Amino acid sequence: MARLSLPRRADLHVHSTASDGEFTPSQVVAYARQADLCAVALTDHDTLAGYAEACETAKSLSHPGIEVVPAVEITTSFHSREFHLLGYFVDPEHDELHHTLVRLCNRRRERFHDYLVKLRDAGHDIPADRAELLVNRTASLGRRHVAELLLACGLVKTRNEAFHRFLGPLRGTVVPKELLPIAEAIALVRAAGGVTSLAHPPPDLSDEQFAELASFGLDAIESEYAWKRSSPRTHLRGVANHLGLHISGGSDCHGPFPVARRIGTYSVSADALEKLRARCDRSGSAPRSSAVVTAGC
Repeated sequence: MARLSLPRRADLHVHSTASDGEFTPSQVVAYARQADLCAVALTDHDTLAGYAEACETAKSLSHPGIEVVPAVEITTSFHSREFHLLGYFVDPEHDELHHTLVRLCNRRRERFHDYLVKLRDAGHDIPADRAELLVNRTASLGRRHVAELLLACGLVKTRNEAFHRFLGPLRGTVVPKELLPIAEAIALVRAAGGVTSLAHPPPDLSDEQFAELASFGLDAIESEYAWKRSSPRTHLRGVANHLGLHISGGSDCHGPFPVARRIGTYSVSADALEKLRARCDRSGSAPRSSAVVTAGC
């Protein structure tokens, strides 16, 4: 009874096997329901490939249901740095968004293969068939996938070792990711009927830069997050309030570990989710619905 009396919450930052997560989209939904969330946003890197599967799983669940928010985490650039932009309530069938994400993922795939070539040239060969299995199952490839292959082939003992010994030193030598200018990405998400939030803002982002992002049409700031050091949550909420922005948040879960970042460990209230949904109505169109479920927030 005590659990039922608690307000339900939403994890708006989760990854699946469609990008660099370890859970399938169906597992993401199942774990979100297990965490008693009312909603989960599958925010895979530069792809919406896992959304359909997640929706089907959500629709198959009996009461209480769970909402799957159509979402994506877009790789962008701002002031010559990489930033990640969360897009919520987007239309998965929006042509321009679809073609842009395909382009970004194609560059990711090129970069992934370049890592393998550089590793092979350095004497660390990864069997082509093992790499191909990973390529065929994943829409959006990243460095984490290369680390997974190094671990599977016995070239390292941990994923962290793969990053420190191999991927870090090679980072400046491989094909770079394509970074979409953040103003362009914000406009793209808005054109697709969605709202945007700046993912895990870096601590050195100035008030002037936050204001510049707001001038581009940014809708929210991710304040609820698995911050590694002293939490900037209060500061970020203050910035959002000053600029008239909303807040978002989530676990940024990629798999079962670390435990502190499992699905639902960081979340926002159902009210915060509804405020983001209502922001979709600014252009005069109706707020976009997510997967049809048996119980909403």
